[in-house]
Amino acid sequence: MPALQTSFHISPTMTTPITRTHGVKLNPLFTGSSSGKRYHAQVPIEWDVRYHPTRSAEIRNTPLLSSHLSQFATNPPIPKLHLVCDLLFPEWEIVARNPTGVTVQDVLEAIYETLHQLLRVHEWEGMSLKQRSRIEDIHRVRCRASLYPEYTRSAGVRRADCLLSTTMFAGLTSLVRRREQWQVVLTLSRDFRPRVHD
Repeated sequence: MPALQTSFHISPTMTTPITRTHGVKLNPLFTGSSSGKRYHAQVPIEWDVRYHPTRSAEIRNTPLLSSHLSQFATNPPIPKLHLVCDLLFPEWEIVARNPTGVTVQDVLEAIYETLHQLLRVHEWEGMSLKQRSRIEDIHRVRCRASLYPEYTRSAGVRRADCLLSTTMFAGLTSLVRRREQWQVVLTLSRDFRPRVHD
């Protein structure tokens, strides 16, 4: 088994109390719409979640500026935001925190830091042989493309490897308040672009 630290995130059941008419809106950088709804519009932020956002996220082929990153993630600002994604294991909790208000940078870094963690042994052992084989293929490709292939190999499989080719940030939707916490759905899409891995 490659050196490790993975399970997929299941959204809370619909029996959980939900308040939808809260008046809080997502930043259009996450949605492509000032209303907080995507309507299948392309999200302004282009970002492969395998790479650190401050070095790789772009808007129209231009790196994200500090003026983008420092914007609040919501209006009005909130101190904590939980992100859920049906591609992730339940224990891969993504939470952006900032006592003065969660920013765009807080959200992107929370996603990256969660997915950059090593896969745990029990997660690996709970996968089928087919899943392991596909993830090992992705890990080998990442090692070969790395500037430091031996270091990358010895560091082990990361959570992002388990996403296979579904690594492009595709926006945030469905902001709701559940049991006194703000929650939003993270969408990821396939990446067909050749990129050099870190």
